[in-house]
Amino acid sequence: MLYFRYYLTLLLTQKGFRLNISPEPGIDLNWGRENGISEIWCWDQSFPLWLAEIIHQDFRSLLSEGTGLSFRRINRGIRKTTQRYNYSGTGRWIRLTECSSLQHSFYTSKDQVELYIEKYLPGRELTSAELVGALSRTGVAVNKNSLEFYLHQMILKGRVQRRAGIGLDEIGRFYCRRCGERERIHQEYLQAASFPCRVCPSCRNLGVLSDLTPLYHWLGNLPEAKGWSPPELVLPELTLWQSQAAERILDFWQKDSVHNTLLVWAVCGAGKTEVVFPVIQRALSQGKRVLLTVPRREVVKELSARIKRSFPGMSFTLLYGGKKQEQPGSLFMVATTHQLLRFSPYFHLVILDEADAFPFRDNPMLNAALNKVILPTGKKIYMTATPDGSWRRKASRSKIEIVRIPLRYHGHLLPVPTLLRSRLPSKSKWFIPKVLKVFLFNLREQNRKGLIFLPRVEQVEEFGKKLKSKDPNIDYIHSQDPLKEEKIKRFTSGSLSVLITTTLLERGLTFKHLDVMVLFADQQRVFSPETLVQIAGRVGRSAEDPDGRVWFVAETVSPAMKEARKWVLRMNMEARKMKYRSS
Repeated sequence: MLYFRYYLTLLLTQKGFRLNISPEPGIDLNWGRENGISEIWCWDQSFPLWLAEIIHQDFRSLLSEGTGLSFRRINRGIRKTTQRYNYSGTGRWIRLTECSSLQHSFYTSKDQVELYIEKYLPGRELTSAELVGALSRTGVAVNKNSLEFYLHQMILKGRVQRRAGIGLDEIGRFYCRRCGERERIHQEYLQAASFPCRVCPSCRNLGVLSDLTPLYHWLGNLPEAKGWSPPELVLPELTLWQSQAAERILDFWQKDSVHNTLLVWAVCGAGKTEVVFPVIQRALSQGKRVLLTVPRREVVKELSARIKRSFPGMSFTLLYGGKKQEQPGSLFMVATTHQLLRFSPYFHLVILDEADAFPFRDNPMLNAALNKVILPTGKKIYMTATPDGSWRRKASRSKIEIVRIPLRYHGHLLPVPTLLRSRLPSKSKWFIPKVLKVFLFNLREQNRKGLIFLPRVEQVEEFGKKLKSKDPNIDYIHSQDPLKEEKIKRFTSGSLSVLITTTLLERGLTFKHLDVMVLFADQQRVFSPETLVQIAGRVGRSAEDPDGRVWFVAETVSPAMKEARKWVLRMNMEARKMKYRSS
């Protein structure tokens, strides 16, 4: 069975009382005997973990009074606390002996399991199920119940901390200790429990977390880099403006500054990812822990391939939904931002690529997770082609440092979007707009690929199905599409010439010989200026094909469409100045 209820154990030491929370008091008995503690008592009523934590906290406050304690005084304190939360406080202390039915015999692999816990748990906050999965990926097989025994012994040693996944905050509200959610905590019956428990819906995609689920956190010293050799870095030849940006980023890392945050503002296709590889190499060579994180799973997969090419032979941990590639002892981690919810302060350098991308942008939970994982003395680097207004204001007011790269690596300017007014189909009347016919005709004539962006999944499917029936080289894709990865591969290889898509493909991936059209571009809730600039940035990214066409099509030209075009023109103006200064 899994342990949903916990016991209070009382260890009588030479220094006085020690109160523990235990899933199995027999562990405390075995540990106490090994450490010269012969008298151990157990309260025979069990509690949910969150309530046991409160009793433990209240008991510590009684100890701090310095008035001395007796069983009668402890009993009154337990009953008072349990009644406050509408739980029965009936129970009594029983002394544990060798004949106690609560004893447990450890498995022979305890030392091996503890060794791997020491490798995986530092810097993380994991449930027992997540830790079982991490251990199994290294060939260490252990079930959840057994693992909790091992973890509890490490808790008794003061090396691990256990907390309820859903607990009480300082003003008595239940909140999620993984993602910080406070407003939407609700009660429901979980499959294995016979009573309702509090559950967090906000981070449920990482696994159900409730007030019955323990989270484990490392209390010992964080591991130091031992025997770590500087990684080899293989980069394509950087442009002058890329090299200048890389030098300024290295300077930011090396120097003492009042600011711990740097914004790298680079146009789409500027090669901004490569310019942070030198600072990653420098930090790793210094024995520092580095995190490179991006919001979207599709982007992190492509990013990991680039890292393998640039750092040949270097081991690193890769974490995203559906993929866990653990490398114990590695100082470098690549992960989606959702994975950061499982971490505590751990990294010296945190780099966020695509900082403005969904789902990170305007997401307080993920922003808090990013800030949580960095050590107090650590530094952050945000990279984006389209920083929002708040980031631009921080930079203009010198509240953060900034590095700008307004020119693409191949030296060509950004394709300027064309704004077109056109009648478009509606729910009551569907037709192929003339402007779309012209777009598809030009793609066929010039042997180019095309991305057609639409604001909603329903529209993508409607356009996709009808156009695909007329041309098998056309297909459609959105985030719920189970074949999306296969379709992206076919589009990259050339077996598909047109993909109709949502904003799923607005960033992160590079396709050669590409033109782009955005239909219903005036839908500003989806197509913000930043999103439109990112979409336009899909075109002309390769040196072999630095040009291309970008069309924003709508029945009316929205302010966002105008602002996106002005944004591209401003960046091109600054790029011309940079080229002039460097010539």
